[in-house]
Amino acid sequence: MTVKILRYEVPIEIRALKTANVYVVDDDRKILVDTGMSDNSYRSLVSQGVKLQDIDIVYITHLHIDHIGNARRIHDEFSIPLAMGEGDVARVDAIQSDPQAFNRHTMNMMRSNGTPSGIVEEIVRHHSVLDHLGTYRDLKIDITLKGGENISTGTTAISNPGHSPGSFSLYAEKINSLLSGDHVLPGITPNISPYDETTDMLGLYLESLNSTSKIKASTVYPGHRSPFENANHRIAQIIEHHNQRMKEISEILKDWKSAYTVATLMTWSKNREFGTMNYMEMNFAIGEAISHLMHMEIVGTVEQRENDGIIEYRATA
Repeated sequence: MTVKILRYEVPIEIRALKTANVYVVDDDRKILVDTGMSDNSYRSLVSQGVKLQDIDIVYITHLHIDHIGNARRIHDEFSIPLAMGEGDVARVDAIQSDPQAFNRHTMNMMRSNGTPSGIVEEIVRHHSVLDHLGTYRDLKIDITLKGGENISTGTTAISNPGHSPGSFSLYAEKINSLLSGDHVLPGITPNISPYDETTDMLGLYLESLNSTSKIKASTVYPGHRSPFENANHRIAQIIEHHNQRMKEISEILKDWKSAYTVATLMTWSKNREFGTMNYMEMNFAIGEAISHLMHMEIVGTVEQRENDGIIEYRATA
């Protein structure tokens, strides 16, 4: 039996993206890959003819709201098991056990990296997790993926942490195709932000990209935008993007600066200025700056100090 992949583009309430992709993988089992963000996403799936009652398993590529938003609803309405990577399951468990701890951690990380209090408060108020806390509180994952599981006869779960702690792709070996979630995207790069004070998320992401390149997938079905050919060509572009971003940060850090200040000075897509971003976008921009600085400190291209409670960085000689 040949694996068939059907793509359904659904609306999401994120200004920079506007839509997300949901896939039905038709093998010896029917796999729904991701679920969209909201009621609008759900209605779009139904209107496009997706027969949710025929789905055998929901495969969630990662925990972000635009991919997980309808998971519990589909689970409850059709008794379909949900599968997600162990790193993201642990993250959801932590949110459920103490939602306010997530709030405090977000505020503390932003403040310690130099973000002004007024912006911190607005970022928390518009945070994609805290703004959809009920979705995460209600989520119950039935199958925790560790990597390498056969989801159907022709598809394998691939662990690729970086965009989130437990990001996963789905590899359809018979047609050499990768359903990449947000791990590999065309034309845009996935946001890489810190999830704690010690884990090098950018380092994990770059390792995952190198691991994914060994598959040499001929076709990629991404979480956003259109499917494309030649995974390794795009992977090389993304790695080069991050190398150039780190080079730019080194130029910015001729003297000591906080991650927040670095974020305000970095070059962003479509030549956007930091001050024109909404608070969700500011959160992503500051997170990108922090994750790059954490990685650059580990590889030795920047050094860190604490100055009056604020973490600052400077390029090494």
